[in-house]
Amino acid sequence: MAAAAAAGKVLGLDADGIESALGIALSQAAGSMQFLADGAWTKRSHVGQAAQNGLTCATMAAEGFKGPKEAIEGKWGFLHSLSPKADLDKAAANLGEYWETMALGVKPYPSCRYTHAAMDAIRQLAGEHGITADNVDSATIGVPETGWKIVGNSDAEKQNPKSIVDGQFSMPFCAAVVLRTGNMVWDDYKTHLSDADTLALAKRVSTVVDPDAEAAFPDNMAGKATIRMKSGEVYERFVETPKGEPANFMNQAEFRAKFDGLCAPYLSEEGMERFSCALLNLEEANSLRSVLALSRGDA
Repeated sequence: MAAAAAAGKVLGLDADGIESALGIALSQAAGSMQFLADGAWTKRSHVGQAAQNGLTCATMAAEGFKGPKEAIEGKWGFLHSLSPKADLDKAAANLGEYWETMALGVKPYPSCRYTHAAMDAIRQLAGEHGITADNVDSATIGVPETGWKIVGNSDAEKQNPKSIVDGQFSMPFCAAVVLRTGNMVWDDYKTHLSDADTLALAKRVSTVVDPDAEAAFPDNMAGKATIRMKSGEVYERFVETPKGEPANFMNQAEFRAKFDGLCAPYLSEEGMERFSCALLNLEEANSLRSVLALSRGDA
């Protein structure tokens, strides 16, 4: 829906045209969590498809295709289709004053957002107390109930990830990777989904619904890490706002570290530097083709 509105604005549609674009988009605004059942790839395409569909809808409206009016507030519109208690006043609150695009979060780790606060907590505790995987006996991770249903239920399933998607939505696996490496990057799936030590450690990580995390939800996807050492010490840390949220945003060095982690298998250091500079100065580019060409390697 947002992509259709934005594309309609760029295409110069008038109010009726954008209304039509939103109406067309209403019939394409969909998604499903079914990928969790078998590790399918559709999660990776959701956002891209939303952008593509929005542009298609705006283009159709520009060519005269008529979409239904009241796509958002109508009897069978977006709000009533997706919420049993739709509140139009809330949907339109601060319209033109508050911009959701300025409140976006950025994920520092390539896993479900519900895992991130606890991963931050583990990294903090490890840095403060010299924790390594070798001296950890077990760990308990606390998340909101909604998050537990996705990344923690059940321990028997989440402690035994079989695919990348399984790993992305497994709190025990993500915690084990951070305990072993001090971080988590995309290539860790290739390395650790078949690593016996990581998988053995994941089996000693349990996930529970934590009252503090539940109280912070939905404003924050908070998390708590409780780490029990083989020597008997117990360390605990609660992180209310995970790294990457507007109130705890990533700095430039952290952005670049994530970028390098994604690009290093494919680009040289010089190639990464060129691509990074092009992206950071995107508003100066004459053509996106020239920018995207930098992502295709150094050949």
